[in-house]
Amino acid sequence: MLLNCDGLFYIEFVSAIKKGNIGRIVNVLSVWMVMMWSPKTMPKYADAIFVTLRRIDRYDPVLKRFFLHNWLVDLTRRPYSFKEVNLLQEHQNFWAKIIYNAKGSNKSWDWLSMITVCIFTLCDTMRTVQKSFKIPALGESHKVPDMSAEIQKLADALWDEQIQEYVPNRPANNPDDSTAVTPVCDLFEEGAKYADGRSAFKKFTKEERRAQNLGFVDAVRDGTDAVDSEGDESEQEEEYEITQEDLEMDDEEPYADTASLLAMAEELISSV
Repeated sequence: MLLNCDGLFYIEFVSAIKKGNIGRIVNVLSVWMVMMWSPKTMPKYADAIFVTLRRIDRYDPVLKRFFLHNWLVDLTRRPYSFKEVNLLQEHQNFWAKIIYNAKGSNKSWDWLSMITVCIFTLCDTMRTVQKSFKIPALGESHKVPDMSAEIQKLADALWDEQIQEYVPNRPANNPDDSTAVTPVCDLFEEGAKYADGRSAFKKFTKEERRAQNLGFVDAVRDGTDAVDSEGDESEQEEEYEITQEDLEMDDEEPYADTASLLAMAEELISSV
């Protein structure tokens, strides 16, 4: 059931992107933000979404509309053809660096700056030429196979095994059974507990404590003298013996006869 719930959120998110509906995208991001706050997931991503959505709410309405309307781009003017700006940028980089990249001496920044502004025009020209001269596209095109039989088989299995139904005393749910199924964590339920914790939103709150000068305070002595930490470390530190393997591991050491060098190094260390 949790898989179906999370899958619906994913389908809603993909559909909202293709449709270009920013409001639906923000709604899904708000739910995912709570889920990412659950333990052992992605709290840093949740904090990033929280900061972004919080700042958007405090924007001026005009600035908010301008900011949100720059998340998606539709270059085809066809329905359900919106794409994320970062994905569009990745496609732009692919065409510029792989397809229309210059070779040899022509490969320069001047060429790159000239060709990047013509990527989409060149792509449209290529499609027009292919359509006019009936040139097949690169690669092989395959039809989507009919999956009605597979879907029906899966639906029958779910119905027969009662996978998505509550069945009391199901053997797989018995905790005493070694083959029992491990309970799945509800990410939304666990993430909702984040706001009730002591460290919730700690990095987003201002420090209200202020330093107060109390003057000189006499140190309370318990009868033990302070121990020199450096002395303890020197006493606990073990003497390391230099070996030839240490120099052999370094490729930049061109010494052939290291015996004399090691002897000189040991004399220097002992004399210090």
